[in-house]
Amino acid sequence: MTVHLKNFGQVKNALLGIRPYLPVGLTLLVGLSLSAIAATGVYEWERRSAQDNLARRRESVTLTLQSDIDEYLQVTRSLGALYDISGQVTEENFQRFSQSFFENYPGIFGMAWLEKVPQSQRRAFEQRMQAQGKENFQIRDRASDSNLIPAGDRPEYFPILYGQPASRYKGELLGLDPSYDPRVRAAINRGKNEGQISVTERFVLADGKTYGMAMFRPVYRGGERPHGIRDRRNRFMGTTYTVYSLSNLLEKSLGGLTLNNLDFYLLDQAAAPDNQVLIFYDSQTQQFIADTRLQHPKPLSPKSLCYQNPSLCTQTLQVANRQWTLVLRPTSTFQGFMADTIATLAIGVLLTGIITIYLGLSIRRTTDLEAAMQQLQTTQGQLIQAEKMSSIGQLVAGVAHEINNPVSFIYGNVNHADEYVKDLLFLLALYQEHYPEPVTEIQEEAEAIDVDFLIEDLPKTIKSMTVGAERIQNIVLSLRNFSRTDEAEIKAVDIHQGLNSTLMILQHRLKATAGHQAIQVVKKYAELPLLECYPGQLNQVFMNLLANAIDALEDTLAQPPSKDYIPTLTLCTEVLQKSPKETPIEGGKAVNPEFIVIWIEDNGAGIPPDILPNIFNPFFTTKPIGKGTGLGLSISYQIIVEKHLGKLNCFSTRGKGTEFRIQLPVSHKG
Repeated sequence: MTVHLKNFGQVKNALLGIRPYLPVGLTLLVGLSLSAIAATGVYEWERRSAQDNLARRRESVTLTLQSDIDEYLQVTRSLGALYDISGQVTEENFQRFSQSFFENYPGIFGMAWLEKVPQSQRRAFEQRMQAQGKENFQIRDRASDSNLIPAGDRPEYFPILYGQPASRYKGELLGLDPSYDPRVRAAINRGKNEGQISVTERFVLADGKTYGMAMFRPVYRGGERPHGIRDRRNRFMGTTYTVYSLSNLLEKSLGGLTLNNLDFYLLDQAAAPDNQVLIFYDSQTQQFIADTRLQHPKPLSPKSLCYQNPSLCTQTLQVANRQWTLVLRPTSTFQGFMADTIATLAIGVLLTGIITIYLGLSIRRTTDLEAAMQQLQTTQGQLIQAEKMSSIGQLVAGVAHEINNPVSFIYGNVNHADEYVKDLLFLLALYQEHYPEPVTEIQEEAEAIDVDFLIEDLPKTIKSMTVGAERIQNIVLSLRNFSRTDEAEIKAVDIHQGLNSTLMILQHRLKATAGHQAIQVVKKYAELPLLECYPGQLNQVFMNLLANAIDALEDTLAQPPSKDYIPTLTLCTEVLQKSPKETPIEGGKAVNPEFIVIWIEDNGAGIPPDILPNIFNPFFTTKPIGKGTGLGLSISYQIIVEKHLGKLNCFSTRGKGTEFRIQLPVSHKG
């Protein structure tokens, strides 16, 4: 019995010794289980997120490509429209009209006019061209060794008479008939018969290295497109010939997109099997390959996101009479969602261990954990705000890009319209001078339409159109300067440009409304050097500070201020020179003694003294729910102090207003 009691006591003591550790064991078991469940959920979520991300990036690339291809189609249409309107276009007018396209569309390799020459008129046509100053003009083909030879016999020829750039088409390419290539001849005939732009397969450009493609826009006598294939053939005069470099075109189109870890091919499915691949983008080298190195896309790997759903990696684009196919190939890094799953599991296990070890610690540890949680929430809020500003910047950049294209067409053609109007008015003046007494019908019509008023007002109308187009271009430039989606690295910029662009974005809040009078803006800009900074982040700071200042002025106006009160927003800049004692020395030389100082002031009600010390704290705000997050000033402080090694201070006097002072080093290192 004594033995049994002794054994019972030992068992009891063992149980009592284990009991304190039961919560620890239970916490460990629950933590590991939850970590495994969370890792499984993260795996499935990340796979779906990766597929959704791939779909979004596919749509983004497709929309950008289709938009820019449509723009280049519009260039070809515009060139053909020049012939429709003018009938007979001189070489000088062609060069002048096409010059603006080369400046705005780097994908254009060349533009030319190809005139139809029947075989029976070939000799007479060559002699006529020689008589017009084109020495040794001859219709020629390109042989297999790339040398030019006299053109062979065929029913029709389409020699190059002139083109842009002029230096290229005044040399050996003058008189070259691209239709020696059956594929080009088929494209020209298709455009002639259908009355539409026709696009060729890819071919090697004149540089002998890279691939390009050409668009032909038929031109008919009489300007308007004829009805019926027979009428189109009879009235066909020739075609405009626009050659595009595929690598330059796509590099310009997709240069602003995020293409990390995403390769893609562009295929012309209607082309011959060995001629289908137009271009390949290698995300590892960030290069667009459009030359003889091109290979057909490899089959999908079973591990690919698109293996079970191939349509996720393909998208069709319409290019005039052809269809191109975008084929995406996500790299292994893009598909590496297992890394986050493993990280989730590791974090879960680590947190479980930490919680298990520190389960019995005092309230001080609990306080530390609460502080860490607060920091985590602050970081999360800052990331959300930064992502929001990034999305706004991309949206603004996209809108500016889309507005800029039609405005460029309008602005580019207004000057030509102005010259045409002046020519017509000059011609009308000559008629009035030499035929001062027109017939009765003309005189009545002239009085009915008030010719004198039209002569006086038409140039003013053209001038107004020019001013309007320039105004829109300035707005687009401000939007682009503000967004700066392509400037994530340190860059030397004009800080005044960022301030003015931000003011342009907020212009609608400065104007008078039914609720308050207009806010006056006063600029006191000094002559500043270029500032090395992160331009997009500084624009975010300017947006936060200016928006807060406008909020303060609107709140002041809502109180009914005195009659002589004028809400004013003041922006000042200055170069601050360090004193010799404060200037750091490296290698016996002063290191960057200059600073730029920016003041943003308002004459609102001011900030109460008890609130002023807290304004840069995360989530601190005095605004109503839904109007402010309390992160704007906190993020601004982080950008100025931590990112740019500068200073951000606030000075406020109740009843007089608030001033934010930004001090930034001209040269940023680190």
